[in-house]
Order: sequence, then structure tokens, then C-alpha cells
Amino acid sequence: MAQATAYAEGDRHREARAWTNRGNALRRVRRFEEAIDAHQHDLAYCQQVGDRHGEARAWNGLGLALRQVRRFGEAIEAHTYARDTFAELGDRHGEARAWYHLGLTLLWVPRFGEAIEAHTYARDTFAELGDRHREARAWNNLGLALHGSGRVGEAVAAVERAVELYEATGDEHRGAIAQELLAKIRRDLGRDGG
Repeated sequence: MAQATAYAEGDRHREARAWTNRGNALRRVRRFEEAIDAHQHDLAYCQQVGDRHGEARAWNGLGLALRQVRRFGEAIEAHTYARDTFAELGDRHGEARAWYHLGLTLLWVPRFGEAIEAHTYARDTFAELGDRHREARAWNNLGLALHGSGRVGEAVAAVERAVELYEATGDEHRGAIAQELLAKIRRDLGRDGG
């Protein structure tokens, strides 16, 4: 409805935003191919009107949808475009979110060294900006990347920090997931002899 209204009025900015919302909603209900299409429309409209911030947002959303259908190379490219565009615009929070999502995709490939770099950057930036909840998520995924690269002791420390931050922010759900991950990594540490 909002999309049709924006189209009828010739408001490309609002139309792009409607495509963003559509893509996000489609991702939430796991209709990923349709979400990819919506984010591609969003991207095209943002490029037409020169909305660089909207373009970065669209690249990030597109990367999220592409990752869900296991098109990892394209997802990495999309998140990289988002990261670079947010950086050019001086949007540090947007840049950190793109680094974070890039790191998640790199975990799937798996390219653990690059994932460590991505989550470290995201973690440090979220901490600097005071976004403790996203900082916790970055710590948790940094732990996954460290664990994947065989740096088990460092992984334990990273996930312990994530657990602390989840407790501080009151996120019991993600805190419980981090506790499960921590238990698994500690078991692996015991098997490896510390």
C-alpha cells in the first residue's frame, strides 16, 4: 500500500523505503527470494535518486537475504559495499552493523581470520558508541570465529564477555544461547588440554 502510494506520487525516496520495509518483512517470514527482489528494488531506487545512505542500507539488507539462501559470495560483496558506503558517509553505527553482518557471513564460508577481523571491528565500534547490546552480539560471534580458528582459550574469554553484557542488558534469551556456546567451547578446551 505504502509502495503503491509512493509510486503513484512519484516519490522515489518513499518508494525505496517501502521496498526496504517489504524486504525486511519478507526476511522475517523466511521468504528470502522475494526479500532479495525487494532489496534489489530498494537499491535501484536509492541509486536513481542518489540516496547514498539508503543505498548502504539496501546493500546490507540484500546481504542478509543472500546469506539465508547460501549465496555467500554475493552476500559478502553486498555487506562490503554497505560497509564501505557507511564509512564514506561517516555513519559509524551503520558501518559497524555492516562489519558485524559481514563477519557472520564469513563464519559460514568459513573464513575465520576475516571473521575475527570483522567482529573485532564491530565490537570495538559498538563499545565506543555505547551500544552494549550489539557489542555483546559481536563478542559472541567473535568467540565463534576464534573457536573456529582453534583459538579456544580466547574464544572462552570472548563468549564470557558476551554473557556478562547480555546479563547487563537484560537479554536473557541471547544470554542463554551464549551460555550454551560457552559450555561447548569449555568442553573443547578440556579435550584440547587447555
